[in-house]
Amino acid sequence: MHRFAVVLPLAPMEVGERYAVRNWPLHITVAPVFSTDATTPMLASRMSEVASAHAVIDVVVGGNELFGPRHDTPAALVDSPAIRLLHDALLDALAPLGASFDSPHYAGEGFRPHITTTTRGAAEESVRLRLTQLALVDMEPGPGPGRPQVVAVAPLL
Repeated sequence: MHRFAVVLPLAPMEVGERYAVRNWPLHITVAPVFSTDATTPMLASRMSEVASAHAVIDVVVGGNELFGPRHDTPAALVDSPAIRLLHDALLDALAPLGASFDSPHYAGEGFRPHITTTTRGAAEESVRLRLTQLALVDMEPGPGPGRPQVVAVAPLL
């Protein structure tokens, strides 16, 4: 089994980029970390199919809240029907590939779209964002610095 996540980056990501988790570019996780035996090309294909069926998403950043198991991780809420539809479509696309979520309570009904503050910064309340891309991130890449790596990207149409 291998672990992945799918994110909506605030600024486009490039295949091959690696990030320490606390230094990720700002993003909204739309498919939380999951394990699967599916290959990267299979996952990338499913992600691209979902992306091609969804338009660019315009949102306004909402208020701040503390997330995480200890409620000590600052994040800005970004509630949007379009993001919820995208999340549901990704879950449907990943199910036949045997995706098993590390934290299933954050998927489906428990999904709360947000932008976690990282060392790169924080999303500001009331700012308008245009989200144009999905990125598939390998959470356990092979040789290299050992940080999550972007393995596929797909534009929202």
